[in-house]
Amino acid sequence: MPAPTRAPGIAEPRIRYWRRPQNPPTGGMRDARPYRIGIRWGMASWMLEAPSCAVTDTVEHSFRQVLATRDLQFLPSTPLWVFLQWLAQQGFLLHGSPQGGLHELRPGDKAYGQPDEFSNIRGVYAASDGLWALMYALHGPNIQSKSDMGLRLRLPHGQWSEMRYFLSVAPRDKEVQDPRALLAPGFVYVLERQGFAPSPPYEHPGLGFVQEAHWVNPGSVRPLLVVPVSPADFVLPIRLHDADVVAARAKADPWGFPWLDSCSPPERR
Repeated sequence: MPAPTRAPGIAEPRIRYWRRPQNPPTGGMRDARPYRIGIRWGMASWMLEAPSCAVTDTVEHSFRQVLATRDLQFLPSTPLWVFLQWLAQQGFLLHGSPQGGLHELRPGDKAYGQPDEFSNIRGVYAASDGLWALMYALHGPNIQSKSDMGLRLRLPHGQWSEMRYFLSVAPRDKEVQDPRALLAPGFVYVLERQGFAPSPPYEHPGLGFVQEAHWVNPGSVRPLLVVPVSPADFVLPIRLHDADVVAARAKADPWGFPWLDSCSPPERR
């Protein structure tokens, strides 16, 4: 499979996660709509969008206290994924891992085997998106394989879509029917962008030009903050698939993501 074609002259898209209402409620967050599953321009039926949330001034003040003090006790009673998205909006990167107690993140010494060049760079990977980072933080020990996505699609006239997501997991035990039962508590490490490079936009043969929320640093990185997370913090539906079937289809067609005919329908949330 030839290397993907890079999109010339496309700037990194502006991060927009919040739609602040004109009259936000005092001290809380308003959920404008649940996740959507639908087909429209630039969006296949299996692509998911995050809930639209507005962060009030009171909630944002609490978030800034956490960031300034590195003390999670100042977190308000809002979902943790909202805090993670806010951190990404402020320019921080997020590294999800099942492993806690890491004082330094080091480049992995393994072959990633991805079809695009960027995803095979040896380094510390991070996301400029909270929900995508959660997919890695909540990776439980009973997951045999995982198919995941967090990206924007290039739309007409060069603009970029909102973030699109996908998550499907394969159980080690074939009897497991609930994909959410495979998730486990984990950790999201908050990192500064210094030393990281973003994934360039590229042409995905199946999706068109895409911009992944994907960053890599070839060196070691010390986190600013560690946020413990749980499966309840992941708000999007999850699919279940057969690891062997997907592996065979991915080998035959590396760009055929997400090989949906081998996946279950998404769970209802």
